[in-house]
Amino acid sequence: MTYKIIDLIEPDNGCEGFLLGEEPMVTLILSSDSGAERKVQLPDMLAYRLKWDVGVTVSDEDIEKNCKTV
Repeated sequence: MTYKIIDLIEPDNGCEGFLLGEEPMVTLILSSDSGAERKVQLPDMLAYRLKWDVGVTVSDEDIEKNCKTV
């Protein structure tokens, strides 16, 4: 099955920033052709390297390899 990224949520840690060694994560909101929605999370830099942004289609295999379900 494939999903389209319909939204992404990036944490805003304000002026505190992230703790030393903490990896910023992004939550992707996905939608399938059948209308099923799914939320997954992955490191922000990995999403950037994979060029995963709103409008991009991703496969179940790519999701299983790179993400964790929220």
